[in-house]
Amino acid sequence: MADLQRIDLKVFLDAPEGASYDPILTTFDRWRKETDAPQDWVDLADYAHMKQGPAVMMAGKRDNFLVDTNEPGPGVVVQTRKDLSGSLEDRFSEAFRRHFELAQRLTSEAEWPSALSVRGGDWQIAINDRLGFPNNDATDAELRSAVTTVLDKLFPDGYHLEREPNPQSRFGYRVAAEGNPTLQSLSESL
Repeated sequence: MADLQRIDLKVFLDAPEGASYDPILTTFDRWRKETDAPQDWVDLADYAHMKQGPAVMMAGKRDNFLVDTNEPGPGVVVQTRKDLSGSLEDRFSEAFRRHFELAQRLTSEAEWPSALSVRGGDWQIAINDRLGFPNNDATDAELRSAVTTVLDKLFPDGYHLEREPNPQSRFGYRVAAEGNPTLQSLSESL
């Protein structure tokens, strides 16, 4: 097993066409100045002028945190970079915990645009390590059980899991859960 550290988790947003992500910059700028953040923030980037991509991004030594407008739609993303340990299940659980912590904090900030709403049952999981985890059946066989164990806890009412079909893309899954759970209820499941 390769050392799985780079897990990207994206929860999708309902966002009107032309939604402004600029107010999030105010929050990210304030967070970047915090000296006790475990992510150890190092940079802030504004790409909101781009049609697709990371609209706003905070880069950290441990994790990156961004609001992303890439296909298949806008969402809030946490990219783990290091400090995952234990079993594969432990690593996916920790990645989700980090996501819930940051996403809940961001969406509760006064600057969070009211036009954006989180679709708690709509996720994308991607492994940002093509060498260690290529998009093939062997990687699916290695990771699926750990992913489904975590998803079973998060979505006890059921979910649909679909593997990224393009072998040229990063390995990952699209998750569609029953209902629309909140980030708070999901974080309490782990």
